[in-house]
Amino acid sequence: MRRDRMAKVNSPFRDTSVEDNLREFEKMRQGRYEEGSCCLRMKMDMQHDNPCMRDTVAYRIRYTPHPHSGNKWCIYPTYDYTHCMVDSLENITHSLCTLEFEVRRESYYQLLKDLDWYQPCVWEYSRLNITNTVLSKRKCEALVDSGTVTGWDDPRLHTLEGLRRRGYTPSMILEFCRQIGVSRKGNENFTSYKKLEYYARQELDKTASRTFGVTDPILLKIVNFGDVKETEIKAPLFPFDTSKGYRTYTLTDEVYVEKDDFSEVEQGKGFFGLTPNQKVYLRYGPVIELVEIVKDGSGKIDHVKVKVLPDFKEKLKGVLHWVSKSHSIDATMNLYSVLFTVEDPAGQARNEKKDFLEFINPNSLTVKENGKLWNMHADIGPNDRFQF
Repeated sequence: MRRDRMAKVNSPFRDTSVEDNLREFEKMRQGRYEEGSCCLRMKMDMQHDNPCMRDTVAYRIRYTPHPHSGNKWCIYPTYDYTHCMVDSLENITHSLCTLEFEVRRESYYQLLKDLDWYQPCVWEYSRLNITNTVLSKRKCEALVDSGTVTGWDDPRLHTLEGLRRRGYTPSMILEFCRQIGVSRKGNENFTSYKKLEYYARQELDKTASRTFGVTDPILLKIVNFGDVKETEIKAPLFPFDTSKGYRTYTLTDEVYVEKDDFSEVEQGKGFFGLTPNQKVYLRYGPVIELVEIVKDGSGKIDHVKVKVLPDFKEKLKGVLHWVSKSHSIDATMNLYSVLFTVEDPAGQARNEKKDFLEFINPNSLTVKENGKLWNMHADIGPNDRFQF
């Protein structure tokens, strides 16, 4: 059929009678034909310069359960057949599509003209492409069906459900869309995913209070805890707007810090964590220095002994998040990165004749099962937001 449409050759069934067509269509509806063996086409103009005007398919067979009607139907209408009619029936004023549908405008209006129905205004614009992901429904479906993601609401997908689970709010998405605008400059332009994250951060900085959290903990034991001058540590909920209040953290003799913020050997320039010769601040708290690294029988670090320096006045670059052990709760933390290792996975797959799934980022999800949070967050809900 595709070959004949491109060659402007009529189907041998084009002049079948209405009665025969209705009879065959009923057989299609009853499931008496195999999927792909036949379809119902609209009689249009096979000699038209626009391929979309050459007897477009109206119904095809698909033995796929419908999310609402189940297996009641095995014939489904095509986009080209239903799009214009649904728009007209629903009194849509402006039907907005991306540029690849511009070639379908003629068939859209022709069917409504033949039906003598109201014709909405059609307008096409450039498709939104975001780097390191795919927005095509077919490609998202392939990701779901292959088990690459957990479902349509996987936080690594840029579906609305996925973005919601990732923590994005409607206002973040709307601001992103407002700022990038709309154009007709082609479908091959890409917007960096970092721009979407930027507008998320802008909102979160105003609405999500700060707290302390540790994703991969190592235990510090303060050997001279009696020298600590202040154990009730006040920290602003919003560092750039202290008028919004403070939160108090209780410092104890055992605290968790990030494992990546500690090294038992000296590191090069650019590492500001705790080392044998490098002191650090506990955020909003005292300065500490290393005393001893305690290991278990297998040679794995069990805990690290440190001491506070209550009178230390020098500036330090190292400032560590911390959670007191006796005030902590366990938390599983999902750390998300980009879903693909290349900016345009579909385009690169096409150019290199590969499957776009070959560009999946194997580190798009890192699960930290031993995270620690302050127990004040024990009752957090799905839409609660905070930063650390």
